[in-house]
Amino acid sequence: MNPAILVGDCQRALELAKKHGASQVEVFGQTSRAVTSSVEKNDLQISKSQQETRIGIRALVGNQLGFASTNDLTKIEQAAADAVTLAKASPGDPSNILPSAVDCPPVDGVYDPAADRFGTEEAVTQAIRFLEVAEALDPRLIIGNGEFSAEVRERVVLNSHGLEASERGSLFTYFVLATARDGERVSNFDFQFDASRDVASIDVEPITRRACEHALGSLGAEKGESFNGPILLSPSAVQQIFAPLAFQLSARNALRGMSRWKDAIGQSVGAEAVTMVDDGRLPGGVATAAFDREGIPHRRLTLIEGGVLRTFLHNAYTANAYGTASTGHASGSAGGLPGIGPTNLMILPGEVSKDDLISEIGQGLLVSRFSGNSDPVSGDFSGVAKAAHLIKDGKVVRPVTGTLIAGNVFEVLKTLSGVSIETERAFNAVLPYLRLEGISVTAE
Repeated sequence: MNPAILVGDCQRALELAKKHGASQVEVFGQTSRAVTSSVEKNDLQISKSQQETRIGIRALVGNQLGFASTNDLTKIEQAAADAVTLAKASPGDPSNILPSAVDCPPVDGVYDPAADRFGTEEAVTQAIRFLEVAEALDPRLIIGNGEFSAEVRERVVLNSHGLEASERGSLFTYFVLATARDGERVSNFDFQFDASRDVASIDVEPITRRACEHALGSLGAEKGESFNGPILLSPSAVQQIFAPLAFQLSARNALRGMSRWKDAIGQSVGAEAVTMVDDGRLPGGVATAAFDREGIPHRRLTLIEGGVLRTFLHNAYTANAYGTASTGHASGSAGGLPGIGPTNLMILPGEVSKDDLISEIGQGLLVSRFSGNSDPVSGDFSGVAKAAHLIKDGKVVRPVTGTLIAGNVFEVLKTLSGVSIETERAFNAVLPYLRLEGISVTAE
């Protein structure tokens, strides 16, 4: 869709909602075109292409809120009328507010015009590359699952306070899950992910090679050892186990009393080595964009500094409730009301290498992936340490299988003993290796 057409449709929706009785209106419009090609068990699967345009209308009548959306642009007026009708039937809330107009500088590097010419054939070529890299490395390798996806998206936000923001973005994401088989011996699976914002930077080989090498390295994995002590988490495992932190950092959850950190601003919640930031303008970031779901500019925000909680993630609603400014973390699509979520979440690197962290461990476990549950409220986590290796006397000695780990996110955040200088991308996060203490490790 021509960007000017989407802006025009959003402006029309805004005026129609006002005509039907809304005192304040926000319109969020988006159009996306995505092509995907996947691999499963060393076979290329059917590729697909899809495109959708959707407009969401948030209407306020006083402080009563209603929302409706449509992907049929001939029904914009009906959606506008529905949003107003729902608002009139809803209870009022003094925190319901739409943000005022604000300057929103663009972000360089989020859109590559060459992405418009990237089609199914190009996506298939990239998926085939997964298989070619694995085959060239070792015939024992199997790409159990792999996917390459290319998307071009246009976003427009308008509201009745004069706010107007629009942006076009391109994003290429790719992941691979590899294993190896040698007779009766089967390796652990290894998962790797990466992304690019432009066509020229697409390179699926490094992640495929890394996943394959890790899979080969875990051939012959045997039962591990049970102990209570340190483990070293890869960035991917950090992302999986520490996922509850996003729940705790949401101002909406704090407002509802659901975050255990609701009264902890200015207090220590982690070890001094922990500094966490969210940067919606990170160059090349998966979630990098000029503005959030409500049109508020993204910025770099320090959430935890030296272990001390500094702020929550806010959208316009929670900012109004707390009497502060939105941090630009309204999340979501045109299909629903704005929520709250991080953009490019980062734990800043430490000053020592991963190998140095390992060298200080007498008995421990290197965990590449985690498969289990990490509860967002209690912080308790338990599950299987995937692609794990036993550490003895400061060295990685052998791969292990069937090993369970358990602990509590909030406790280990305070007692963790090491943050690596190396970082890796884990979906929309950029994370280091973390060494945790006092973890229950059980070999089945």
